[in-house]
Amino acid sequence: MSDPRVVAVGNTLIDHTYHLTNLPGPDEGAFVREYERRLGGVETNVATILARLGHETGLVSCVADDDDGDDVLDRLDGSPIDHVTVHRVPGVRTSYCLVLTDPEGNRAIIGGGESALELSLTDADVATVAAADAAFTSAYAPLDAVETLAALDTPLVYDLAGEFTDLTDRGLTRAALDDLAPDIARFVGNLTSVRSYLQTDDGPEDCCAALVARGFTAGAVTCGADGVYLFDEESVRHVPAFDVAVTDTTGAGDAFTAGLIHAWVLDDLPLDEVGRFASALAALNCTVTGAHAESPTLEDVRSFLD
Repeated sequence: MSDPRVVAVGNTLIDHTYHLTNLPGPDEGAFVREYERRLGGVETNVATILARLGHETGLVSCVADDDDGDDVLDRLDGSPIDHVTVHRVPGVRTSYCLVLTDPEGNRAIIGGGESALELSLTDADVATVAAADAAFTSAYAPLDAVETLAALDTPLVYDLAGEFTDLTDRGLTRAALDDLAPDIARFVGNLTSVRSYLQTDDGPEDCCAALVARGFTAGAVTCGADGVYLFDEESVRHVPAFDVAVTDTTGAGDAFTAGLIHAWVLDDLPLDEVGRFASALAALNCTVTGAHAESPTLEDVRSFLD
């Protein structure tokens, strides 16, 4: 088996997905209509979706030495990811997410467990990433692991993944992200996360300009139903979202990121084509249940765009 073209480094975990009658607000209630236990994690989702697009992918992660860790490994054995390296760490709980959805496809996500923060890269892990065409990680990965990836020649795609009120408890600081910026080939973040990092209420176009000023050379600010703003050092392009019948928005952002890696990093397409391809992949992913179990193939996306 050849080396993977894309290696994702970071989370693999269990998603406890509760399909509710409604998403409750403060002091409100809801009823569980259905419960699902799924394999998840930003990096796992992106690697899986890229594999469904036809790329040879790898995953480097860690789980605890507990029953949930065993479950994650069993599920990864059945995944389309070609190269899986999962380290086991004692004395902590395998990371997990509580995913709450309502009948309209809206969701809330709550993370827990400690294993995701215990990832320490070995020399073999680093060599695997160094041989790849692209690497992917997120703000949920330990900062020292991200810094190691950023020092390599392999183009690094980085997902901000959450608001700084969440990320600071995971060890990320704004100063550290500022230092990483010049070594990140493609930055991805939703508008809420980007605003929390920049500490602004500016619109997406101004946020793109602020990211360039911070040292990021190219990336995307996603805005849900309002589409995406792609930027490089020369321009900002707005690409509208596709209108589809939404079943489940879980994994839509990860599908967009996988599409961006496919179209922008591996194929080096123009910004408008990158935005259309990644947005189409995300839209199609919203028409099925789950983050990646039925994620679109390359032919699915091409047919949709045609």
